[in-house]
Amino acid sequence: MKFEYPEDQEFFAHLLTDGDIEKLNKECSVLFDFRHQGIKRWEFNKTRKKLLEELVKKHNSICQLKIHPECTNDNGFEPDHIIPISSNILNKELRNLKGGNGLKTLTQDFGSNDIRNLTLACKKCNARKKNKILTGAVLRRLLGL
Repeated sequence: MKFEYPEDQEFFAHLLTDGDIEKLNKECSVLFDFRHQGIKRWEFNKTRKKLLEELVKKHNSICQLKIHPECTNDNGFEPDHIIPISSNILNKELRNLKGGNGLKTLTQDFGSNDIRNLTLACKKCNARKKNKILTGAVLRRLLGL
């Protein structure tokens, strides 16, 4: 895998594989896609309905995120990227970058549309997560690592 910054690879290795970069590259490569987010979003929107059907069947219509205090299976589901398609979190937290002239901090492209990087989320949990990177324990639970 080709991360833009070495510290990003180290960040995800610590989060997902207890710091083992080799294991990250071997076992987690399907979770990452560094292409532009616009391309990935376009591809995702073409297959979204089919992916949602697969996730509902796989998870028995139960939200897997469980991060909102009012998590419910009553108001519909959405497929959610476990590793977000794009995020500005690492630019903010690792590099202390700030957007200038009222602009947001630049985002980086990370997550893939692979079914292994998707989970079933109720609308409330999906809205709460947005493009955040979850804690290591939650990520490992969702990914089965």
